[in-house]
Amino acid sequence: MTDGSNAFDLDLAVSSLAADSNDNQLMVRLLCERLSGVLGDRLRVERGGSLLRKSNTIRRVEVRIGDEDLVADLGGAAPTFSIGHISGGICIRTDRTDAPGWIRALLESLRKEAEKSSTARQALESIIIGEQ
Repeated sequence: MTDGSNAFDLDLAVSSLAADSNDNQLMVRLLCERLSGVLGDRLRVERGGSLLRKSNTIRRVEVRIGDEDLVADLGGAAPTFSIGHISGGICIRTDRTDAPGWIRALLESLRKEAEKSSTARQALESIIIGEQ
C-alpha cells in the first residue's frame, strides 16, 4: 500500500480492486461494505427491488467526501460514474469518468481524509490489503 516514504499508492489500490472483479456491481458492493462504518451518512446506497422487498442489487451510490460528490449509477443499461466538485455547498462542476477513474478519485479523497482520521485510514487499508 505504501512505498518507503509512506505515500499511498493509488495505482496499487485501483489494480487491487480491479483484480477482485471486473463486475461493477460486485466492486461497488465491496466498497460500500468496507466504507459504511467510516462514512456513515456521507454514503448513500440505493438498492433495487420494491419498497417491501429490497434486492441486493445496487442501483446508485453517492459518496460525499470533502469537496467531492462521487456518484456511481448502476441502474441503467450501462453504468455511469461522475465526480461533482463542490464549493460552498454547491456543486460547481460535474465530470463524467469511467470505473477506474471513479475509484481513483474515491481513494484519493479517502487518502486525504485518512491523513486526519485513523478510522478512515483503517478502512482504506482494509480495501487494499483486505480484512485481517
